[in-house]
Amino acid sequence: MADEQQEQLPSELYRISRAQIEHHDNGVNQRVIWLSIGQSFFFNVYAMLVTAKAPTPQLFKKQEMLAVIFPIAALIVSIFTFIDVLAGIFYMRKLRMNYKGHTDGSSSEYHYPMLNGNKWDRTFQRISPVMIPLVFIITWIYLLMFDHNLL
Repeated sequence: MADEQQEQLPSELYRISRAQIEHHDNGVNQRVIWLSIGQSFFFNVYAMLVTAKAPTPQLFKKQEMLAVIFPIAALIVSIFTFIDVLAGIFYMRKLRMNYKGHTDGSSSEYHYPMLNGNKWDRTFQRISPVMIPLVFIITWIYLLMFDHNLL
């Protein structure tokens, strides 16, 4: 009976840890998808503002203002998403470490598949979620610096 209770504890912890990691991993991926969709909107509007024919004098200031506001808004969205993605990745690491700490490397741990892959799997899985926001951040900073001389 005692052996059965010892086996249930790691299996329950494994199931809960695995479910939480999957939940946060899906959240990270969704944030990157939303970021990409949102950034396409920002790039489209920015391109239309920059390549549009010369506006009337009354609209020139508004167009100029929008050409600055949209990159700033897109940059802020990218930064927030980047922070959110990093927080999700760090939380998943915390969950893995918590599980590892509770199983103490006992032999029962090896009856279960890895929670979130090995170190290389996790590294390659995180390249897109981390790098995509950084690409957008760098692009918008570049456009703001060289197109508008703001930064």
